[in-house]
Amino acid sequence: MFKNLAQSLEQNLEYRRSVMRAMLMLVMIGGSTFSSINFYRGLWGLAALELFFIFFAFFLWRKILHTSHFQRWINVFLCPFFATMVYAMYVPNSSESIFVWILTIPVICYLMMGRKQGFWVSLFFILSGVVVYHFRFINGNLAINIAESLNIILSASLMILLAHVYETNREKNEARLLELAGTDDLTGLANRMKLEETFTLYVEYAKRNKSPLAVVLFDLDYFKNINDQHGHQVGDATLKYIAHFIKNRVRKTDLLVRFGGEEFVLLMAGSKEKDCYQQIDSIRQQLIDMPFVYNDVTIAITISAGISTYEKDGKNLEALLLKADQRLYLAKGNGRNCVVDANNGFTD
Repeated sequence: MFKNLAQSLEQNLEYRRSVMRAMLMLVMIGGSTFSSINFYRGLWGLAALELFFIFFAFFLWRKILHTSHFQRWINVFLCPFFATMVYAMYVPNSSESIFVWILTIPVICYLMMGRKQGFWVSLFFILSGVVVYHFRFINGNLAINIAESLNIILSASLMILLAHVYETNREKNEARLLELAGTDDLTGLANRMKLEETFTLYVEYAKRNKSPLAVVLFDLDYFKNINDQHGHQVGDATLKYIAHFIKNRVRKTDLLVRFGGEEFVLLMAGSKEKDCYQQIDSIRQQLIDMPFVYNDVTIAITISAGISTYEKDGKNLEALLLKADQRLYLAKGNGRNCVVDANNGFTD
């Protein structure tokens, strides 16, 4: 499920590429028509600009499919394109119906640029369009002028508002999907996808601040016996209990992950090896003193753990997990219910 959610979010960029290509096709067709008309009418400057955008659109129509700088090309094309719309209204003998195209700017901006950039770009060009429209076309009867101005301003504001509300809700839904994609269904903890993403961020922090980073791999001792004796419902409840227990005893900056089955991973940024070992061993001891009670059944739980540290034991997540797993195996080989790192007396 998580993979499918992540893939569907990746498709958002492909969707925007398709929308942009459709828009470029419209620019090529519409631009050819209007360029011919404006050449005929003697509006050489405007016709030349429209001709330029025809060739630019043709160039982008192919490039937009594969470029890794999609957003950059969007900005390079759209901002001059919007400026040309405004200029088209300013040109003498132009039609006031051009303002209809100005009203499409917020929709295009929010769709292709996102909420923040889309808002400021659309606001700038909408205001520019309104000012030019008033300069060129508002004259005569005062009452009619006021009514026409209000219509123009309100319609432009409505387009920005609708586009803003839509994009805000879309971003919230996408953020929620990303959260779901990185969350374990049973425990509510982060999952492997979130682990990989957060590890990258923590490594950058560790490099920048020259601070330690530890990876802890937990495993519940004899968890299979709990499932066999009490059933999977109790086993699931036990996993939830462990997740809650550990999460409440680590810092908010630490990331606790359900790695799979009865295994958990903890990323600890900024903790020295000694401090990390002491904290994990303290959690192990507290768990002994606080057995899990489920429907009047008391279940004694112990954990084993292996600890690895960034740079000393590896520089990527795979290497650190492998070393932590080797030390977890040592912990289990030494009778379980213990924590093993590089310095606590066991040979690895």
